[in-house]
Amino acid sequence: MDAYSASQECEKDAAPGGAGSMDLRRVLAATRKGQWSIHEFDWDAPLQGVGGLSKRELREAGLMIVFTAGLEFQAAEIFRLCAHFVSDKQARQIYELFVIDEIRHAQAELLLAKRYGVGWKDLPFVTRLMFRGLRGMWEPPNRLIHEFTSAQIVLFEIALDSLLIPALKSRIKDPLQDEVFRRIDLDESRHLAMDYWLLERKGRGVDIVSGRPSPADYRRLLPVLPLTPVGFAALSREAKTMQRQINKPEQMEKYWARVKAIRERAPLAASLPTFKRGVKMQRELQRAMMTLAGIKQSEVAAEESSAIS
Repeated sequence: MDAYSASQECEKDAAPGGAGSMDLRRVLAATRKGQWSIHEFDWDAPLQGVGGLSKRELREAGLMIVFTAGLEFQAAEIFRLCAHFVSDKQARQIYELFVIDEIRHAQAELLLAKRYGVGWKDLPFVTRLMFRGLRGMWEPPNRLIHEFTSAQIVLFEIALDSLLIPALKSRIKDPLQDEVFRRIDLDESRHLAMDYWLLERKGRGVDIVSGRPSPADYRRLLPVLPLTPVGFAALSREAKTMQRQINKPEQMEKYWARVKAIRERAPLAASLPTFKRGVKMQRELQRAMMTLAGIKQSEVAAEESSAIS
């Protein structure tokens, strides 16, 4: 079961009525029970199931895992903001555990990539520069940055679950990696359930603030805005074969179908300008990366349009 399906089960088991009426007490208990450690694994075990892959292809797979670890560190910061700004006490405790989850995911992914012979310094320089710029965005806690990022993290978590992890599993049959991704999937199921809960909550006008960014907000975002597309583009050029695997038309159709389905779990998400803006940005970002990887985009245009409307 993937994280998306598991998140639906999480909501169904928690309470009738979907995301808006989840039993946070039970979600908190499940999150506490589901904690695991990277020290449970033998990271010196040799990488298995890579027959037929070239050194270049293995390096590209390792780069994508390292890049994902970088995104997981950003997700930890987004959940840290959620814990800071949400008014519900139990939700705050859940988000604090999610911070731990995301840091653990990033650490595990860096250890997975090391088995490919790839480390942080192997990322393109501008991609590392992008992550360095992002580090300056989170402190001190900013309400508008919280509104923007908390409405969009669901898009990246679905992408991890429906694009990257399936691509890696289909190419590399490594038992250790499969088990790590299984654990990450279980964590992500709870993250997705809370993503829907928060979108629905904000759609109801709870724990949401509106307003235009201040000059200070723009100063904080200024280094990040140009670096993000450049950082993604540089990675796409370095990992073209892996990008083609991730962005196969059939996989992209599944991704956009799942984005569209967010409205089933959180019907009020469509009323949030931050969420709608995030979907459009995700579309443009993925189109750019597909272009750099030489992938035709006509096959998924209908699903993208349907997801945004």
